[in-house]
Amino acid sequence: MSQVQPAASSAPVISATRLTKIYGQGEVQVTALDGVSLEIPRGQMVALMGPSGSGKSTLMQVLGLLDRPTAGTYLLNGQDLSRVSSRTMAELRGRRIAFVFQSIHLLPRLSALHNVELPMVYARVPAAERRQRATDALNRVGVGALVHRMPNQLSGGQAQRVAIARAVAPGPDLLLADEPTGALDRASGREVLGVFQDLNQSMGLTIVMVTHDPLVGRHAERIIEMEDGRFIRDYAVSGSERLWAHQEVSA
Repeated sequence: MSQVQPAASSAPVISATRLTKIYGQGEVQVTALDGVSLEIPRGQMVALMGPSGSGKSTLMQVLGLLDRPTAGTYLLNGQDLSRVSSRTMAELRGRRIAFVFQSIHLLPRLSALHNVELPMVYARVPAAERRQRATDALNRVGVGALVHRMPNQLSGGQAQRVAIARAVAPGPDLLLADEPTGALDRASGREVLGVFQDLNQSMGLTIVMVTHDPLVGRHAERIIEMEDGRFIRDYAVSGSERLWAHQEVSA
């Protein structure tokens, strides 16, 4: 019987206490996460920042249920995941969490529309419903006219928009983005950040972006900075400091 519980709308999407992740043993032991705690309310857009080796990617893997912490507790939508099975973790990844990566990973032999539909095929969403949800998602991210294009017919920015549509079409509670503009030029990156901001504002989607770029971080409403597996700063981005992609001027 599945242990996936209904989302608790009043609970924070993420509530983690003293998360620790240790790799290796003995003298080669490495502490990637050193007892970090955080809470992310529903509808917040957060940038997780820090240099290479700071622990931000490890934290994203734990939050995305791609890895288990060595110690600590993690609640997703109020559900304690400390002792759930690997099968339940996989179910939650499919239903509640979406990922967008720097490497876009569109399947080259499928059209934009079919790429967006694919996760819902695996989730056994009826054909008519998944086609409608995929079409709606592509329209929402601004590439609705490109539904029949193949990945090699898309620009980098267009391809990343399709990847975002693929992530949000199933209706996740949490979107995790790992350096989502890292492979794009400045103009395309700005457009993609605008898509994230629109999804956050119009849908109330909770978004956590992992980035080393301060400019990307300033598009979020909250920045958490990491170093040596710990949080060193956690602060809100004020209205005057926050950048809105559609208001930026091209360099």
